[in-house]
Amino acid sequence: MMTLGEIVAWIPLWLLRASVFVFGLLWGSFLNVVIYRVPLDMSVVFPGSHCPGCGKPVAGYDNIPVLSYVILRGRARCCGARMSPRYPLVELLGGALSLAVFEVIIRSLPGSMGIGRAAAIYAADFALCLGLVAAAFIDLEHMILPDRITLGGVVLGIATATLRGSSFRESIVGALIGLLMIWFPLIFLFKGLTGRNGMGLGDAKLVALAGAWFGWPGAVFTLFAGAFQGALYAMVMKVLGIELKLPKAVQDDIDRLKKAAAEGDPEAIAELEEDPLTESEGDAFILRWIRTGLEKLGLVRPKSETAATEAPADEEAEEEEPPQRTWMPFGPFLILACLELLFAGDLIAAQWQALFASG
Repeated sequence: MMTLGEIVAWIPLWLLRASVFVFGLLWGSFLNVVIYRVPLDMSVVFPGSHCPGCGKPVAGYDNIPVLSYVILRGRARCCGARMSPRYPLVELLGGALSLAVFEVIIRSLPGSMGIGRAAAIYAADFALCLGLVAAAFIDLEHMILPDRITLGGVVLGIATATLRGSSFRESIVGALIGLLMIWFPLIFLFKGLTGRNGMGLGDAKLVALAGAWFGWPGAVFTLFAGAFQGALYAMVMKVLGIELKLPKAVQDDIDRLKKAAAEGDPEAIAELEEDPLTESEGDAFILRWIRTGLEKLGLVRPKSETAATEAPADEEAEEEEPPQRTWMPFGPFLILACLELLFAGDLIAAQWQALFASG
């Protein structure tokens, strides 16, 4: 069997890059099907692609990644319905991540490695990327993280541990620690104290996925880097005056449940009482924790000082309105941290070691 070095020497590098990019575009097109159908419990295989506007099947020549969207100017050929820009964005992400896996991971492997093992490593890491992208967009639109992606990613991480230079033990321990880091304090204890979930279990499973792929240090990094990045995003949105609202699909589902509950549906009443969106409370807890750290570092002004500065001089000023609940899915920020580990894990580890060594 040929080695990786022989393949790279035999096939022009530009052709390899173009091939893996196009391969990623094709899988990105399939991801759009996954993102749309999985939350609706639909098959991702049957029926074939169809127009979201009129339901007619989409012809193959109208289903070319990115190009079809550009040629049709973002509208369906059959009925003129507008297509979401998410479609070409996800396709481009698929191509970019496929190319990144090749450039950052595969090209760093020893040239003496057999092409079969190198291809298996590419397939595993690219599959992780695809699952993470699908989970991020599903969480953004529906505020859920499907088990078939999170738990499937955990299983894949454990199954490919030795292939990727780790061990089954390290992968399993990492997954368990990742799960317990969120489940015990923010779900088990929080619910015991308040009667409500502190975070969604999907977030815990996602951190478990990080542990299965990157060990327990990766799970720790994913949780805190994701929280930090989420806090920064929330602060930027607040500065810009952009309100973080519930996604339309989630609001529609809540309205449906409220209507059914008003009609006496016991299942709808139970769902509303359980409040599957209380994961935002756990997110708020983490955001407050991050803000406190930034205040201690002097990077942001303490809320007490801000309130004192902005307080009206008139004692009869209107009472302050209660703070509105911030709706922000945590999953995409955890996923961003996972991708950072995948492509820059060695650099991150080196920076941490240097930080602790200097301390």
